[in-house]
This record gives sequence, structure tokens and C-alpha cells, in this order.
Amino acid sequence: MEKKIYVDPRHAEEAFDLDFWRDNKKLWNLEIPTEEMDIRELRWILEVPFWEDTDGNITIVPTDVLKNLDAYPEHRDRILQADTSFPIHIMPNRNGKWLTLDGLHRLAKLVLNGATKIRVKKVTREQVEKTKRDG
Repeated sequence: MEKKIYVDPRHAEEAFDLDFWRDNKKLWNLEIPTEEMDIRELRWILEVPFWEDTDGNITIVPTDVLKNLDAYPEHRDRILQADTSFPIHIMPNRNGKWLTLDGLHRLAKLVLNGATKIRVKKVTREQVEKTKRDG
């Protein structure tokens, strides 16, 4: 019997309208220019539950992690080890707001460190279609 995963409604409301799983290696290989943007344009993302808990439920809000890193050791470690020399990939979500395709832990680390700018790669709907997982 397959376990039912709980997804916080705020996550579902802010998600993408993609009907496939992405392959991050394909995403990273897309030829997309890097731009710099004001990190404030992306801070809203940190207020939405986008991370999984230990049971796989999507319930963890990144700002909760940033407020109490030790309560979330897996995400704490991923944030602290994130290599912010790589840009994050963003794409408009179903509401037209920029949302991370890849790089949420890097965004969290930059916010934690007080950064005001972030390097991004803006992915179009057509480009993201090329990242569909095989099989």
C-alpha cells in the first residue's frame, strides 16, 4: 500500500503547473544567461512550505528553519553546505511569481548571510520542458 504524502495547501497554491518530474542535470545543462536580481524579489518563497519533513510530507517553511537551524538538522546542513557560487534557477509559478526550480537552500544561505543580490537563471516554460526525466 502506497503511503499518502501530505502537501501543505500553501505549497500547492504556489507551485508550478508541471505534470512531470524534472531532471536537475538537464536543468543545469540548459544554455541560460545568468542575471543578478534583488534578493527581496525571492524572499516570499521562504515563507511557503516547500521542504519535506522526515516522513516526506511537504510541511517545512524555510524561515522556520532559518529561525531555528538546530531543529532541522538535515536542512541546516544543506543550507550551510550550499555552494552559493552557483546561480539558482527560477521560473514563474502558476501565479506569475518567480519561484525556484533549483537552489532554495542556496537562497536560504544567502538570506542567512545578509546578501542583497542573488545570481539567477530565468527558465522559460519551453526550456523547462527539456528537463523532463527519462522513463
